[in-house]
Amino acid sequence: MSLLLNLSTSGLTNITQTDNFVANFNNLEFDRDKKYQIALLSYSLWYAWYNISAELGNNKFYYNNGSTDRTITITDGQYGVSDINSFIKNAISALGDNPDNIKIVGNFTTLKVDITLANSYSVTFGANSLYIILGFNDGQVLNTNGVHSSPNQPNVSNSVDALNINTSFIDSNSNLLNDNHSFCIYQLVPTSGPGSNISERISYPTYLPLNNHGNIHNVFFSITDQNNNRLNLHGEHVTLSFHIKEV
Repeated sequence: MSLLLNLSTSGLTNITQTDNFVANFNNLEFDRDKKYQIALLSYSLWYAWYNISAELGNNKFYYNNGSTDRTITITDGQYGVSDINSFIKNAISALGDNPDNIKIVGNFTTLKVDITLANSYSVTFGANSLYIILGFNDGQVLNTNGVHSSPNQPNVSNSVDALNINTSFIDSNSNLLNDNHSFCIYQLVPTSGPGSNISERISYPTYLPLNNHGNIHNVFFSITDQNNNRLNLHGEHVTLSFHIKEV
């Protein structure tokens, strides 16, 4: 037996999260007395998760203009350091303050982030702020004129270094993620930027034991980061192609 199974969230009903969904089947059946393997042949999804958002709790920037405390709420999205700098400068200007008094840049020599302050402006990394993204410490206050280099490595990706494609089709006992059994059938590292399509036809598919036999009525699928944390794709669709074969 050999079966090609194509799935797309755009054709499934009752899907509320395209990064974590269940597909229902009426015509998927396997002989209980035989063994099967499954491999992912191809995938297509979108680089649509955010590194800064209210959901992640890291969308605030606090500063003082020398006399008044200000709070900037950053619009949910995927930002690089230069994008953060541009957003904050525009917001400072909209508040009637001087945007030239705060500058945020990536230092590619030290691999840190530098924040330059002028004219008695200060920055506080309080609750729900950007401190992890920019490499500063929770509660840290920058209150002197000049350049302040982040004490830690910036985490601009918000710890998303790779993507896992997971499915209950596979037997988790045949797969380890670190030292834990896992439903990950394929791991990938995005090579394109935010807003782009991430797709691949896998040249050498890896076959793993099929977890289900007999009539299969529903199977779960999810897209997570390398540590199995949810990646919110914000409704952007996912397409997956599998090959199932008898051993």
